[in-house]
Amino acid sequence: MTSAEKMPVGCGTRTGSGSLDRAAIGRYVLGRRTPEGGYCFYRTPQWAVEEPNAPDTLAALESLRLLDVDIPAPQQAGDWLRGLQDNDGGYPTLTIGWAALRALDVLGAQPKFSPDQWLDARLHAFCDCGGPRDWRAAIVDAVHLCELMRLRDSAFDGSVRDSIEALLDSARAAGGGWASPGADLETTGMGLRLARLVNPNWRPDLRLSTFLVSCEDELVGLRLTPDARTTSVGALRGGLALACALHRRLRYLDAVEQQLALLQRADGGLGARHRAISALQATWLGLEAMALLDRLREE
Repeated sequence: MTSAEKMPVGCGTRTGSGSLDRAAIGRYVLGRRTPEGGYCFYRTPQWAVEEPNAPDTLAALESLRLLDVDIPAPQQAGDWLRGLQDNDGGYPTLTIGWAALRALDVLGAQPKFSPDQWLDARLHAFCDCGGPRDWRAAIVDAVHLCELMRLRDSAFDGSVRDSIEALLDSARAAGGGWASPGADLETTGMGLRLARLVNPNWRPDLRLSTFLVSCEDELVGLRLTPDARTTSVGALRGGLALACALHRRLRYLDAVEQQLALLQRADGGLGARHRAISALQATWLGLEAMALLDRLREE
């Protein structure tokens, strides 16, 4: 029996006109698995395109976990992920290291070598970079670093915490969200995640609530920015995460659910935007968004 056939009863049906077809998502994700054990969103076996990568593999494993579908050949997947690490414990890039280590954690596996020295060097190099920068990219990198710190049970020292909190202050846009000069819901969701990672006692302020309200829309549920007429899977997920943090019920939850449904493509996966091609990372974000939406409805 395949993992897709083991999917829980009821996952193949839609619970409403705007719900996602979870069984189709499961088939899509499993179909992105390569013979090496990793995953690739553009895998095309008939063209001999088998190019697994760490971010897609993490997205696939997290998606299967959200779907409650068994991960096929976890030992093979772990071996492939361990092969991405250098002999000194490092990785070619922060993104690859973050995705590989988090994916191994999903599998309950450990890396071949300790990455702690590499992670510490990356963290301090990041904090030593002062002055203006691409705030959105900086927030994403900081989230990745902080997630790995938590994964490795590493404590933040005071200077690191101060540096990241200063980054959040500098990256805050006038409208209340992240990132300067013009905030969007997707980046604001990442800023929210970063603030909580650095300070578990952090609480969202009134400016964030005002920003969220300005992004609500009767047609698309949640706009990418207050002035936009479009949305994205990242914006939907970011807005829903913000609503949960604020304990605030959104006005157009049905529209949000319908927009999530519109992101699902014929192959079962989700695209980053309406009519975009399906991708594993967009699929993961969409499943997280649906889980957040269900939580808001329950509350």
